[in-house]
Amino acid sequence: MLLAPFNQGKTTLAKIMCRVCPKYFPGEMKGSVCFYERDISVLEPWQLISVCTYVSQNPQELFVANSVEEEIAFPLESMGLSREEMHRRVQEALRTWGLEALKTSSAQELSGGERKRVLLAVMQAIDARFWLLDEAFDDLDEHWRLILKQLIKETGKTVLVFASRYLSTFDDLFDRMLLLEDKQVKSYEPEALLPRFAVLCKDTLPNPLQAQVLDLHHTHRVTADRLRIERRRVSTLSAGTFHLNVDDFSLQSGQLVTLVAPNGSGKSSFSRCLCGLDDSLEGKISFDGRPQDSKELSKKIGYLFQNPDLQIFLPTVADELAWSMRHLGRSRQGEIASCAKLFELDLDDTPTTMSYPQRKALQAAVYYLLDRPFYILDELDSALTYHTALSIIARLRRNGAGILLITHDRQFANKVGQQSYTIKEGRLLRV
Repeated sequence: MLLAPFNQGKTTLAKIMCRVCPKYFPGEMKGSVCFYERDISVLEPWQLISVCTYVSQNPQELFVANSVEEEIAFPLESMGLSREEMHRRVQEALRTWGLEALKTSSAQELSGGERKRVLLAVMQAIDARFWLLDEAFDDLDEHWRLILKQLIKETGKTVLVFASRYLSTFDDLFDRMLLLEDKQVKSYEPEALLPRFAVLCKDTLPNPLQAQVLDLHHTHRVTADRLRIERRRVSTLSAGTFHLNVDDFSLQSGQLVTLVAPNGSGKSSFSRCLCGLDDSLEGKISFDGRPQDSKELSKKIGYLFQNPDLQIFLPTVADELAWSMRHLGRSRQGEIASCAKLFELDLDDTPTTMSYPQRKALQAAVYYLLDRPFYILDELDSALTYHTALSIIARLRRNGAGILLITHDRQFANKVGQQSYTIKEGRLLRV
């Protein structure tokens, strides 16, 4: 395992090892990378398919096919396997990762955790000698984290996992643990490694939420009563529709609420209704006791998508932040510059070339300027350190915003939540 805070070069190193950087990315490389006594600098990326399999921290960027089943089969065709062997591997991967009912589904109709499981199914089907997993445990609920852990323990493969957080799932899993520090891979004694990593991640600093004093000029309350939410997956031939029932949900100014539930259980579907993106079949959502339509909700509840790329669309960081100001009828360059500094962003950077965690920070900065009374943060912590994610929550909450945090990481939820919900058997429940 290689541990490092985000933006230290883990993903770049992964892409170098896959032979796609600097081939398809700007930059130069000196030295050599060898897999099993083969210098990969003389190979094309596709020649490494049976040697090294890469699972990206951003599952969306690796999808190329129209369905889950075709996604798993696609690399197997390049390997020249027989139809019978391809079928066997695809079916086995679908079973392992609980994707049989979703085999016809488009990636666009999958949750973030389901997309990650598809990439892991592709990895299993390829059966390469070396597995390169970049934040692979993120986006997975506890059940699927344990499945991945067991697969790693039982396989005879060489496995390298990159992570920005140390999860309890990692206990007793790895033969070696390393740190990426000051652009160098360093080895420490086991008893010194995790404390050093905590310092690098700033996780030894106080939780910024604990001593936070809120500026509560106004107090508000959003409630959801007797909602019945339907989600249809047009591309899914079996189990394409499910329902979620929300009898009673509430969130008030300054409150921190967490929602921890399995992949595909309806967390994002609930969020989309709560912020006005989708309509429910039944029930009502109210703001300070007054029922709201979709347009009214969208002005009061900001929703940070699990995938930041769905909300970033302008050429530069400055353009993205300026759009927020224009939306509010203001154009103050000083506020834009201060916001960029607060979120450690360069105004001249192009979002499409920024790292995945930086794009998440930009997404949060846009909403920081919009200053909504409530925020839904869908898997904010994915690929971020605990301290960074907690700091973003504290900034968004500065004026008393109520926060609903969706996460699979109970360690992180315990650092945040004052009240917690879960989803069981199609029903949102208070814990």
